[in-house]
Amino acid sequence: MEKRRKRRSAEDVEKSILEAATALIRKDGFSHLTTTGIMQKAEIEPVQFYRRYKDLNAFIDEYVKKFDYWFSDVVKIPVSGGNDQADYEAILCNLFDSLWNNKIMQELLRWEIATDNETSRRTAQLREFHTLPLCKKFADLFSDSDTDIVAVSALLVGGIYYMILHNRVSAFSGMDLSREQDRERLQKAIKHLSSLLFQDRVQPSVIKIAVAMKKDSVPLEKISEYTGIPLYILEKL
Repeated sequence: MEKRRKRRSAEDVEKSILEAATALIRKDGFSHLTTTGIMQKAEIEPVQFYRRYKDLNAFIDEYVKKFDYWFSDVVKIPVSGGNDQADYEAILCNLFDSLWNNKIMQELLRWEIATDNETSRRTAQLREFHTLPLCKKFADLFSDSDTDIVAVSALLVGGIYYMILHNRVSAFSGMDLSREQDRERLQKAIKHLSSLLFQDRVQPSVIKIAVAMKKDSVPLEKISEYTGIPLYILEKL
């Protein structure tokens, strides 16, 4: 006699579906996800799945909504006492750390690149929407500079995405991000580039004046007041 399955609550069934899908996505990505696979993994009957979701696309649409605000959480501007460079570095480094540790988000990005449908477009566009206030903040900071900080930032973020997603295939430029020392190298590179960007933001003539004032032992607070150069940059001159 076949053993009857234990009756589960609606919440238990929903949890089983989500856990089954997550396990399958971690293993094979979104592109290999099927309703049959989810139902078998969750040990549920078809009616239990289709009572909740019209089809696989409807399930994926609901599933990825849980990650829609991932990027907005990452790019929240930290409180660092007005140190814009430190904020910029923290955002990029947090993006790297968060994406590296979030395997489902990695699979979602891979799926977005390979799939063109309403769900993939919505998640990508929402992520873009979250970046707009951040872009404006740093664009305003660099408004008097020759540096197009928005374009440079796009290249940096795109590079972070690519290196993490590509790492499953092979190393890139000899860097294997599965090695902790290579992840640390990338973080240091981000901070070095940030330093160069923010130093370039200050006019060369003003820097020369600040350097001369430092040589004359003028307090850094006064130099910052007279030149408008932040203290964290003055300390590195």
